[in-house]
Amino acid sequence: MAISIFLRTVTIYLTTKDLILLAMKLRAAALALALCATTFIQPANASYNGVIDYSNTRIVPMFRDLNQPSPGWSGYLYAPRIIFTAGHGELNFDSNGNKIDYSNLPAYAGLPNSKVSNDSKKFAVVKKWVSTSMRYDNATLGDFAIYVVGEDIADVPRAKLATREIAKELEAARAIVEITGYGDYQDRCKEGDQLPCPEMNNSRSLEPRKLKVQLRPYEDFISLVGYERPQLKTSQLTWGGGKISPCGGDSGGSVTTTYKGEEIYLSVTPNGMNGYACGATGYFDGKGGIGYASPIYDHLDILKEAEDFVAAALAQEAIEKAKAKPSPTPTPTPIAAPKKSTITCVKGKTAKKVTAVSPKCPNGFKKK
Repeated sequence: MAISIFLRTVTIYLTTKDLILLAMKLRAAALALALCATTFIQPANASYNGVIDYSNTRIVPMFRDLNQPSPGWSGYLYAPRIIFTAGHGELNFDSNGNKIDYSNLPAYAGLPNSKVSNDSKKFAVVKKWVSTSMRYDNATLGDFAIYVVGEDIADVPRAKLATREIAKELEAARAIVEITGYGDYQDRCKEGDQLPCPEMNNSRSLEPRKLKVQLRPYEDFISLVGYERPQLKTSQLTWGGGKISPCGGDSGGSVTTTYKGEEIYLSVTPNGMNGYACGATGYFDGKGGIGYASPIYDHLDILKEAEDFVAAALAQEAIEKAKAKPSPTPTPTPIAAPKKSTITCVKGKTAKKVTAVSPKCPNGFKKK
């Protein structure tokens, strides 16, 4: 069947296949218009050209060595000794999916929500866990790790974690969430430069910076960016639009939001599929790309292991402390001094008093 449509003096013939394709395009256009109502307009406070923000009290800078002048990546303090961070600081993949193991390298955490300086205190990581689901499928998936340090970094309660149900509720509402990290914040590229642009000197932030993006369901992205990536369907997806995205060094930072009056943690900083990343990416789609992260509720298995490890360490420390505590020196019982008594001794008309513990009269004297 063919249908002819007349536009002024031009006649267009449409086949059944043409009509189906036209209907699909009209549906996509209608969906795009509907999404305009919830499209998030990003304020100028992102990691890309971002401003300093100290409102996340649990964000920590991460380092490879004690003398490193600026952070290498970021982390989130879940509990006094437990840090959430990116898995690719310990395990990564090349373009062929081959594993690259960094787990033998040291790691140190700085003080939470602080400005990094040459004399900043650093805490050695003593135990590491990498997600059991970390894998490569043309994207690094399950990208999550947990560090434990050897002493308390701060006196904080356990952070509140998003459940699957809460995360889905926020996603359906296309909620605004905050990404915090110690990453780059300046555009590497000058006008006319070709991606990827070279790294700038001293580009890593010494202070925490914040980026606001929007949680989005998978189905939104065909209209937002014009393509799909099926391997990301089970990830937590975010979108900022345009060049707005996390940058190098933000990896391992936190995605948080306020839910029913409390801050909750959803995931580490998302990786980017075709995002800008301050000009470090090899390809940018011009529309914001797809941010994807592994939600915290997928990693409760290794969190339990980390909590058990810390509990055992604290118990052992208590035993060692008790052993090292000196025993109190017993107080000697005072010995009472012998009681003296006095007697009177006489010799003729002479009398003499004698005082002693066991008084005795001198020779020639008799006790009266």
